[in-house]
Amino acid sequence: MSAPHAGSAPPEAVPVPPAGPDRSPTLSETVRTRLRAWRLWIILGLVLCFVVLLAVLGGSGDDDTALSPANPAPAGAQAAATILGNRGVDVQVPDSYQEAVDMLQRRGGQSTLFLYDPNGFLGADQLAELNGLARRQVLVEPGFVQLTELAPEIRSAGVLPEQDAGLEAQCDAADASAAQSIDAGGLAYRGPVTCFPASDGGTGAGSYAGNDDGSVIVLGNSALLANESLANRGNAALALRTLGSTETLVWFLPTVSDVPPAEAPADFRTLLPGWVDPLLLWLLVVAALAMLWRGRRLGPLAAEPMPVVVRSAETAEGRARLYQDARATDRAAQTLRAAALTRLAARLRLGPGSSTDTVVRAVAASTGRPEDEVNSLLNGALPAGDAALVQWSQDLQALEEEVTAS
Repeated sequence: MSAPHAGSAPPEAVPVPPAGPDRSPTLSETVRTRLRAWRLWIILGLVLCFVVLLAVLGGSGDDDTALSPANPAPAGAQAAATILGNRGVDVQVPDSYQEAVDMLQRRGGQSTLFLYDPNGFLGADQLAELNGLARRQVLVEPGFVQLTELAPEIRSAGVLPEQDAGLEAQCDAADASAAQSIDAGGLAYRGPVTCFPASDGGTGAGSYAGNDDGSVIVLGNSALLANESLANRGNAALALRTLGSTETLVWFLPTVSDVPPAEAPADFRTLLPGWVDPLLLWLLVVAALAMLWRGRRLGPLAAEPMPVVVRSAETAEGRARLYQDARATDRAAQTLRAAALTRLAARLRLGPGSSTDTVVRAVAASTGRPEDEVNSLLNGALPAGDAALVQWSQDLQALEEEVTAS
């Protein structure tokens, strides 16, 4: 590099900013970085917690029980209960069997009992206790036990087929005559007063049955009271007149909690406190999140070269030491002989299925050694000790070198 000419101006220096110390990230920056990295899992966790919270709190809380006065669904009976309430009937809905008994007893036999128990939760003793507590008992699709205890004069008579045409009253009962016709279907009953018989006639059974004084009424079709069919034909007239004959209506829908203790099936869950179910659900959610967290995939395996290359001589030496430690002289000799035969057969261009005798004759012809001497090395007795094994292996090596040189 040539020196600058005399009298020329020196090159302009470029200022270099002083190097400052390394700046470590602050706590807020670290938190923001972690939140950005985990934002998807955080959002999913919050959504899952929200769903679990809704499930634990019971969701919307709507009543979905069939013929429930609080159920607005098609199978519910909210419409009938609302109309009765607007007409001045006090519709009371007990939560348990004992509460229903208390309601009826407080009215002193001046109320109407509506009973719909398709699953037969109430036992015979409970039904016998209910008998006579109300001025009128309205039973919907009752079974044998209910009829025996509450309506002994009425009997079940099979099934009424569904049909497009309605069923005509054909009786003198005031409630049935006011309805004139109702939807067909449900169960048939026979009693002192029977109305709405099947259109084919001759059976003497119908969808409505009662005793002589009208204190017990049996309705064979629960769909007459349902929201979806209450407005059909005279369904509403029959339902409202049957249920609205008194100022108080006790609308009782038994549940599994009303089963008598002696008849209740054993269920260990009934022995557990109420907070166990939400806790088990929460543990399930936590376990799922833990599996998503710890069970994430790390990607496919990457193939990398071995950092250490082990020479074949070292592996052979290692196997020899194992044979020596185990005092397996015969096993080592067999291995050496098999390897020597394989190499000799390959060098003499013999097939892979050649016998030991064939290899012996070929080696003897190639080296000029007596066949007995070659057979002693390749097909004779194995050495008995370590020293004999060493000498024998050296003789094998010399034999292979002669075959290679020939």
